[in-house]
Amino acid sequence: MREKNFVVRHFNARALKSALFSGLCRFPGARAFLNYYQDAESFEVAAEPGSVRSRVVRPARDYGVSFRDDELRDLLRCRREDAEGLAVTFKMARIRDVTVLGAAGVMLSNRSGKVLHLDGASPRMHRNWVVARPLAPTQGAADATYINLLGVRQGHRHFAHFFWDTMVPFMVYLKEWHDPAERIVCLVREDLSAIQRDTFRFIEEDWPGIRFQPLSGRCKIVCPNAVYLAYQNRNHGVDNVMARDDLRVLADLYVKHYGVAVEGGAGARRIYVSRQSAQLRRPKNEAALSDMLKGLGFEAHDPGRLPFREQVALFSSAGVIVAPHGAALANLMFCRPGARVLEFFPRNYSNPCYAMMCRAMGLEYRYLFGGRGNAPKLGFVMDPDKLRAAVEEMTAAAAAGRR
Repeated sequence: MREKNFVVRHFNARALKSALFSGLCRFPGARAFLNYYQDAESFEVAAEPGSVRSRVVRPARDYGVSFRDDELRDLLRCRREDAEGLAVTFKMARIRDVTVLGAAGVMLSNRSGKVLHLDGASPRMHRNWVVARPLAPTQGAADATYINLLGVRQGHRHFAHFFWDTMVPFMVYLKEWHDPAERIVCLVREDLSAIQRDTFRFIEEDWPGIRFQPLSGRCKIVCPNAVYLAYQNRNHGVDNVMARDDLRVLADLYVKHYGVAVEGGAGARRIYVSRQSAQLRRPKNEAALSDMLKGLGFEAHDPGRLPFREQVALFSSAGVIVAPHGAALANLMFCRPGARVLEFFPRNYSNPCYAMMCRAMGLEYRYLFGGRGNAPKLGFVMDPDKLRAAVEEMTAAAAAGRR
């Protein structure tokens, strides 16, 4: 992955805002007025005694997940023992007397005046300084327990991370720790996408004690009782794709409520996932790639232009999928075990998330590198002959039932 240089990282609009608000908020009155809090504490410190719960997923131990040597070298970039030791830890705790800031999407302990955080590190990862502003206070119900899901964002950049960062931990909570007799109010943003609105509606239908309440970015809400949800892994949510059982619960939620007939598996439809409407990592010669793949029996689809129900149906029916790396491949959670996936990247970029997902979900995975991606958007050229050879090898293996 490309790393931003020192100047870009430290001298940009966000960094300047941070410096400005940091100076202003040294004064308690300004800090309370602007709702800008730099100090953080671990949520476990603020938790009610005995309320912290955790669940650890170890894919190698729990699901038998393993990786090939080339995947370790090119994608995960770690040793085999490191890959075998991968773990995702989901946590929850009950906390009393907190305020949720609608603008920043963070949870503040009213007892300590500090932002609650996974490990008590700097809350800057919440980008709190971007939205520091006066907020109108509201009072939460005393007979409800609040869960902060304000990290949800709209837009293509957050399509995959909505599932991984928000919904997978929430599925763990529903499966492991939710009390059906408890009244749960989940705080969400007002500007939800259609996918997010559908998701929350489906959950309300299946779990009657749960409802979702929008919180304006101009407001903050004081919650007498709250549940803090968190996860711990090395890749900021990317490793969540290996929480196989929880991904399947999430996928089954959509399949059920959309009424999608599951027809996938080896030998089913051949799909090319286009990035025609994307801005980043788009193949420059995509038209030639698409035409070549059509000659091999592939259908070209741009999932970003499809309603989500059609995306679910498309991937559920796929036997072979070829795609450049992108958020649309989050839909691999709908594929049936045995489906085959060929992902390709710019030479100077890689991301292991879909290799991890495929290994956990029982999909056959291969990858290719194309030409070098050009800054800043990493547009690149994929050699059609190289891609054809890899696709023909994969489809022949699928037809013969080989790995």
